[in-house]
Amino acid sequence: MKRAGLGGLFFAWLYGVPFLLLVGLIRRVSRPYTPSADDAQAFGATTDAVLTAGLLLNGVLPVLGLLLAVLAGEALWRRHFAGALAGMVLLYVAVALVAGMTSTGLTGHVPADQESDPPVTHCVPISGGRGCPGG
Repeated sequence: MKRAGLGGLFFAWLYGVPFLLLVGLIRRVSRPYTPSADDAQAFGATTDAVLTAGLLLNGVLPVLGLLLAVLAGEALWRRHFAGALAGMVLLYVAVALVAGMTSTGLTGHVPADQESDPPVTHCVPISGGRGCPGG
């Protein structure tokens, strides 16, 4: 049973973390249809959550797996999780390279909404002699 648990933990890191990071990065560079500011805020918050979960799990799963493999005395899984520590560093470097290529940060970005400007209902006079249209 402990081998299945360690294997599940390893494959969750091997396939789950890159999946979360790729989904988060794709969402980050996409231009979604967000008809209102609230929709844009929700899209940005979801993207932040996916990227944050991927980055946290990338750090936690290999360390936890290595700890459990050492405690269980599993030499095979200890080697796998030791290699996963190197993979963890590579994933962080890859995400840092992608973050360096973007014009804004990877998290905290809210896409622009597609809401039209509100109609002008009153006139604000501008200095320089131009008055309001119609008087």
